[in-house]
Amino acid sequence: MKKIITLCLSLCLILLTFTACGSKKVKKLTKDDINKYTSQMKSDPLSGDITLNGVKYSLPTKAKKLEDNGFKYNDYKDKGQPLKNGYYVQDIHMDDGNKGEDTRIDVTLYNTSGSSVKFDDAMLGAIKIEKSGDTYKNTVVLPKSITLSSTYEDVIKAYGKPKVDYMKSANWIIYYNTDIGEYGQQLRIYFDKNTKVIHSIELKNIPTN
Repeated sequence: MKKIITLCLSLCLILLTFTACGSKKVKKLTKDDINKYTSQMKSDPLSGDITLNGVKYSLPTKAKKLEDNGFKYNDYKDKGQPLKNGYYVQDIHMDDGNKGEDTRIDVTLYNTSGSSVKFDDAMLGAIKIEKSGDTYKNTVVLPKSITLSSTYEDVIKAYGKPKVDYMKSANWIIYYNTDIGEYGQQLRIYFDKNTKVIHSIELKNIPTN
């Protein structure tokens, strides 16, 4: 009986070890983390700089960089197809591979290279991060120390008056330099209606050529 109990405990330990190894744990943000990541980015919120799970991305950048840092395409059926010149694809789901909302992000890929490219060689032009709840795991730092825990007041203090402010009627604001359809530079932020804390962030930087 004692051997059976010992064997069961050993099996449980092995299973727990494999489970822990199979999922990449995202470190929670500390004040030092926020200061460090902020110092590595430009101060302009429309620069395209964003730090996601401790990794800095400067949009536009190669889409493969997200895969290199643990993100996986969530059943995107056209993944293996080349992307034609002048085409862009938005709202592509990516996550840590478990297909859960707690690590999900949406991305926009595009190609203006002049010829068709492999999907992995397409450019990452936009990232959308939407908190699914208190269990959301991805960490985000934008220029001037804005995070998913920042409030409407924090954003206004950091970035100034937005070009579009629908906070009172729809709980979102927009900063942009140029916004030509799918192209341009734009930061759209949605807030929780009650707490005024950031609910989602959409950062886009897609040049016209």
